[in-house]
Amino acid sequence: MTQFYLILAGMYLYYSNSRYFPDFLFKPDLRWIQLIGTLLSGAGTLLYIWSDGWAGGLLLALTACTLAMCIVQLFGVLGKAYFYGLAAVVHFLLILDLLSYAR
Repeated sequence: MTQFYLILAGMYLYYSNSRYFPDFLFKPDLRWIQLIGTLLSGAGTLLYIWSDGWAGGLLLALTACTLAMCIVQLFGVLGKAYFYGLAAVVHFLLILDLLSYAR
């Protein structure tokens, strides 16, 4: 889940720099937004490769990138409540995943 979270955050930063990004959502006003998105997506990809090997990790990272971009775009145009609800669910799942590592 940590890997997917990093890729999802990277895809959000990519999409927030697009002209199709909805005006009602929070848009980070950073100068190096694409570089940060690339670093987050790359970190998620490297974590997938580290945990599942190079072939499986690259396939999982490709699938995660595709899914993350589809989710960000879909929930972005549905409305503010849906998008922030998605963010809450993803953070909740990340916390559950991190708590499972603590045991």
